[in-house]
Amino acid sequence: MPHLVDSRSGWDGQPTIKPFSSEITRSGMRVAFYALPLDQIPADFFADPDGSWTFDSLVKAAGFSSGQGVAIGALAQPFNGHPDGAAVVTLNSEARPYVAIVECPIAFELAEARTEAEVSAA
Repeated sequence: MPHLVDSRSGWDGQPTIKPFSSEITRSGMRVAFYALPLDQIPADFFADPDGSWTFDSLVKAAGFSSGQGVAIGALAQPFNGHPDGAAVVTLNSEARPYVAIVECPIAFELAEARTEAEVSAA
């Protein structure tokens, strides 16, 4: 499959590679699908992705099933407009059909309310 390159440059001055498909899941994950060799994506498969996710949610967002030998890593640096730490999901196979980059929502937790004390120099 040929690489679709936008004539505009990305934020880092490099050509922007158009994904062949993209979507936002119900849980707020932004997913972009690329038909690129894995060596063209700065993926670290020893790193965990940033944000709120589970293995199953990333596999499902990428359109795979867990029995297919899925590999999950994270972007080691920004890539094509995706932030570093975004999930990189693909099949653990030379015949991988595509690579999905998944931007996961950030997980927030409510902190307990604490009592603040007034301090005076008087």
